[in-house]
Amino acid sequence: MRQELAEQVLQTAGLRATAEGKASFAVLPRPRIKLENVIISDGKGALVIHTDVLRGHLRLWPLLQGRMELSSVQLVSPEISFDYEGRAFSRLGAIARAAEASPTSDEAKRADATRVGTISIVDGTARFQQLGASRSVTLDKVNLTLDWPKVSAPLSLNGTFSWQNEETELAVWLGKPADLLRGQQSAASLKFEGPSLQLATNGTMSGGMRMQFEGRVTAGSRNATQLLDTLGLKSPLPMALQQVQVTGLARANVHSLALSNLKLSVDGNAFEGTLAIQAGEKRPSVSGTLASDMIMLAPIVSELPELTQADGTWDKSMLSLSSLNLADMDLRLSANKARLGRASFDDLGASLLLNNGQLEVSLSQARVYGGQVKGRMVLAPQDQTATLRAAGGFSKIDAGAFTKDVFGQLRMSGEADGQIALNGTGDTIDEIMRSLNGTIEARFRNGDIHGIDLEQALRRLDKRPLSLLTEMRTGRTGFESATVSANLNGGMIELSEALVSGLGVQLAVTGKASVPERKLDMRAIARQTGPTGTNGPQLMLDIRGPWDEPQMILDKDSLIRRSDAAAPLLRALDKLPNVNAPKAP
Repeated sequence: MRQELAEQVLQTAGLRATAEGKASFAVLPRPRIKLENVIISDGKGALVIHTDVLRGHLRLWPLLQGRMELSSVQLVSPEISFDYEGRAFSRLGAIARAAEASPTSDEAKRADATRVGTISIVDGTARFQQLGASRSVTLDKVNLTLDWPKVSAPLSLNGTFSWQNEETELAVWLGKPADLLRGQQSAASLKFEGPSLQLATNGTMSGGMRMQFEGRVTAGSRNATQLLDTLGLKSPLPMALQQVQVTGLARANVHSLALSNLKLSVDGNAFEGTLAIQAGEKRPSVSGTLASDMIMLAPIVSELPELTQADGTWDKSMLSLSSLNLADMDLRLSANKARLGRASFDDLGASLLLNNGQLEVSLSQARVYGGQVKGRMVLAPQDQTATLRAAGGFSKIDAGAFTKDVFGQLRMSGEADGQIALNGTGDTIDEIMRSLNGTIEARFRNGDIHGIDLEQALRRLDKRPLSLLTEMRTGRTGFESATVSANLNGGMIELSEALVSGLGVQLAVTGKASVPERKLDMRAIARQTGPTGTNGPQLMLDIRGPWDEPQMILDKDSLIRRSDAAAPLLRALDKLPNVNAPKAP
């Protein structure tokens, strides 16, 4: 029986089989054998199967002729090891002979007629490892059945296994496995159903040196980020990927995957387009073009690093940019509408380019707040630091809607245009902010500054100067034009021009703002103007403190001098002689 088993395994699969334990044979109720401690392997040790018990059912007619021919085999608690770059089959097996024979030759006909039968694995363990690699994939609780009557007949593999403590269902079907072995085509389908991944394919498999699949693919994951971690993979970008669904036409081989007629859903965002993944020498590359009717950007950017700490200061933790070297990416994105917080974008066009660790994000166009915006940001790692370059422009923006969404209240209205260009270097967000250089320009038309009524304050300056501090904090200051121009040097913003002009008031602002400290230190001078442009009374105030909640501080001395009641007292105090305090004994 041991010799018959070894000969049949060798002739069918080209593998060596040895049984080192007990052997038994029974005729009723049907002919069967039982062998213990069986080892099946190829000559090079790439495939090794060690099973405690092998049970086999025998075909009756060959048995009556004096031959033992297995119709089905059951392996109980086997341990399977497969280094998949080794050659698991020798030329002695019918499977190998069918692969090497010419399709119309007698050798092919004889090999195709070879019976294989049914092979079942009960409660087994399988380890798959690339030859020479340290990392492997291990499957537990393997319960699979291979049904392959003969080499030329359809093949099916069905059953379950446990992977990463998740029970998974597997179903594989090949219509013409013999043709596939000879480099031709075969209809093929695959179903992989587990908690982390659901995958189904239906199409055509091509054999040969570069095996390839073409057909429809449907895949999904309830937590794609966790799935990548399970596979030992990482995303090059800090993106949250939870619910992911993919449907499309696929062309795949061991080195690449191309998806066309793609329908992709990521956390409720639906896309259509194309996507391709290519295995490179240094790193894989991902490219694609995706279009959507509506995108909710909040789930996509939720994993981006925080810019500030709990106390409101810039984050001082070291930037981790090593993941940018994990893959190259070239993605083009368009959307009819997109939302981020309260902001709503229309006709959005954007691109993401990641090449050799350098990240470039471009916004080619977008309509938002009634106007247009565009911009480009480049993040380039250099040794232990990173260089950030950003530039952008905006036109015809509704400043009122923008400030209300960003600051939670209406601060300034009008139509805004402008440009911005920044660059900085550092290994933390805080260091980058301290090194910022660049320029800022903005222009506003026909708007209001809310929360301060400078025109009313200037009219009351001579009559009620001391009450201005409370009275001017309500209302608004209208203007026809406003221009702001500033330079950045080492994280300090210095105003080169800041002028607000209206029919009743003109406001000029000078000073600086610290980006690292997030504070303002500016002085504003408001002048009353008339129809002829003649300058009237003027009011000076300082704008200081955090830029989120700045304080306006009036020049009290100038206000007191304008007060009929307080001015004489101030003049009297100025005339008092200086008196030195007595020295201590």
